[in-house]
Amino acid sequence: MPNTTNSAGNPQTGHINQPKQSLRTNKSINWKTIWIAPTLSCIAQILIWWTYPLIYSKQLSAGQWQNNPWLMTYSIFLALAIYYTFNDAFKGWRHYLLLLVPLFLLYFLYHEVTIQQFILLFLMPISLILFHFKWLNLQNIFGLILYSGISTLSMPVVIFYQQNTFLTKPFLLSLLPLLLSYLFYMSIIFVPKGKKKRMTALTFGVMLLLNTLSLPWNIWTFLAIIIIVFTWMVLINLDLKQKFRMSFFSILQAITVLLIFLQQSR
Repeated sequence: MPNTTNSAGNPQTGHINQPKQSLRTNKSINWKTIWIAPTLSCIAQILIWWTYPLIYSKQLSAGQWQNNPWLMTYSIFLALAIYYTFNDAFKGWRHYLLLLVPLFLLYFLYHEVTIQQFILLFLMPISLILFHFKWLNLQNIFGLILYSGISTLSMPVVIFYQQNTFLTKPFLLSLLPLLLSYLFYMSIIFVPKGKKKRMTALTFGVMLLLNTLSLPWNIWTFLAIIIIVFTWMVLINLDLKQKFRMSFFSILQAITVLLIFLQQSR
């Protein structure tokens, strides 16, 4: 029998294959969303945690580096757990499975770090679990402050101690830009809508901007200011899809933090 044709005279078989091509395109997009976004977000988070303690340590008469592959492995899986927790808007099951990995790795780290460092490392996965309990009311600005404080003091402090075998007060005070960057860039995760989003982004954005302006003026300072202003405009004017927010703002935060911390290497 001859092939059935449509009103334009084209064979119907051409229309049968078209949905399959569309399906392949959708699968390709989903594949990129599944792998590229968490990978980039994880790399950004690791750079934020590891770069500054190592840069700052170069200015000190530091002790010998204590090679600790368990700490690096812990930071990788913790960064992935953070990404999926925030990317899923504190829902779903993937982040629960990933949180088991850093909690398991703490068993090996217990024999490699001091009790104070162990407590700092323990705080982050526990806080990610607590964020899910709605009765604690932590999915707001209070949760943002809690997360920012723990993220600033946990991994960077432990990494610094591993590098130098001691901790200094000036190093802790120098972490203020890192704290402000978490408050600003992660505000979209904890306060995603309405006037509260605008006010939160404006408040912490101005604080981060003023702190950056207090640094010595050079090309790095100028670039950091441009990124901060650009991010604020995105937060105010655009409503990014949930699946893009964490990776997008993690990358912007990493770039800003690296530009600010490059001041320390000069």
